[in-house]
Amino acid sequence: MKAIIAPCLLLIAALGPATSLMILRIDQNASFIPKDPVYRTLLTIFPLSTFLLAVLLVQARYRIRLLQAKEAEAVQSAGLDPLSKLPNRLSFDFLLETAMDRSTLELPIALFAIDIDHFKTINDTYGHQAGDQLIVGIAERIRRVIRDRDCLARVGGDEFSLMLAEVTSASQCAAMAHRLHDAMLAPFDTGDMQIFATLSIGVALSPQDGEARSVLMAAADLALYRAKHEGRNRFAFFDKTMEQKLHLDMTIEDDLREAIKADALTILYQPQISGSTGRLCGVEALVRWHHPRLGMISPEEFVPLAESRGLIGPLGEWVLRRACTDSRRWPSLRMAVNVSPVQFRNRGFVETVRLIIAESGIEPQRLELELTEGVLIQDADQAESVIMDLRAQGIRMGLDDFGSGYSSMIYLRRFAFDKIKIDKALLASMECSGEGAIIVDSIISLGHALGLTVTAEGVEQKDQVEFLQKLGCDELQGFYFSAPLPADEIDTMLSLEVWTQENAAMNASVSAA
Repeated sequence: MKAIIAPCLLLIAALGPATSLMILRIDQNASFIPKDPVYRTLLTIFPLSTFLLAVLLVQARYRIRLLQAKEAEAVQSAGLDPLSKLPNRLSFDFLLETAMDRSTLELPIALFAIDIDHFKTINDTYGHQAGDQLIVGIAERIRRVIRDRDCLARVGGDEFSLMLAEVTSASQCAAMAHRLHDAMLAPFDTGDMQIFATLSIGVALSPQDGEARSVLMAAADLALYRAKHEGRNRFAFFDKTMEQKLHLDMTIEDDLREAIKADALTILYQPQISGSTGRLCGVEALVRWHHPRLGMISPEEFVPLAESRGLIGPLGEWVLRRACTDSRRWPSLRMAVNVSPVQFRNRGFVETVRLIIAESGIEPQRLELELTEGVLIQDADQAESVIMDLRAQGIRMGLDDFGSGYSSMIYLRRFAFDKIKIDKALLASMECSGEGAIIVDSIISLGHALGLTVTAEGVEQKDQVEFLQKLGCDELQGFYFSAPLPADEIDTMLSLEVWTQENAAMNASVSAA
């Protein structure tokens, strides 16, 4: 900095007096120079005063930056994080080790590993300045709910560690975790916008979960991983089975990454049948993975793992590309593809969809992207913008599992969907209570009133088919008609002019066998 400022000051020092001399040497008889000596004096002094002011401003700016740098250095050397002013990882490690030396089974200490959920998405969406403000705000709210003898530290970008001293029971830890979650309920004001944030928390106790600092921290991290794996915005305690589960998940993660690269996954297609004509009108793409050693792994297991480990982007792109490619074989059918909330919030999602449609050559109107309520909850404004961009391309949008969430009606009013899919749990309860049938009837009537296509999934019995047809349900999907099928079998099905209930019953018996 000094190497830059010094030459600048010399240049200004040279130019300032030189300017004054030039003015003094102007021809005294020049008509544009007033003869008033006071004016001439001011005209001479002005460049000099400007020069002195510039020097003072430059020096002040340099001194401020120097003080800020020294302050940050002092904070860091004192073992504090410069942003949050909390203890940093180095000082927290020392405090934790000291406390563990004094802990006993009667009065253990608890270690909380805390992560901000989807912090990278918040940073990418709102900018790093908003992310920094969020970290400071979260640190402040946590400090308000913990005790004076507890220790909170910022140990990473979006990672905090909390040590509770003299814990009397696991329920005390659970109560603290609930207080931390409650402290995040109100939005954080970052100036231009309000941001909602949630926390995932892992809890481990010393000495029972680990007598060494590194062991206890690993235990808390494993518990944190479980909290994230189970859906985030929750807490989990460490238990001994987690290590085995973590090893299995790491194996699955590595192998899934290779399976995506090697094109080793499979897409099956479940038929969607017109409720009025009985014809095959569409299919839903469902990804399957047969692991070479572990056998068939359920999507309920590997899709959440892909979301938590950053693989959902490549996985979702692979599924969409394969589905669109196969769709070229069936120009009369619509292709439905599920979209993960994490995949949907990716900044490049709209462009990725556009490129895949262009590569495959299918009509955009034949592609239906199905979203769940979770996509809309996180950031409604961003979701609305993405949905409108996709619909502008001609792509149809569907709301999956309708009736399972508390605010689906609000979403129908705000977001431009083309289709709703009745949650299969409602169909399962329809035969158990009259209320279930009334709800299904109401959903179909509501959908039609809004001009939406209504699809019922999970159809497994003939009486369900007859009931839904009487209500005017547009599309039916489920094992009564067919299990998910390979693409070649969809070709065979299309060779039948009408997919009648007799065909469905025969196919269902074959699938069951």
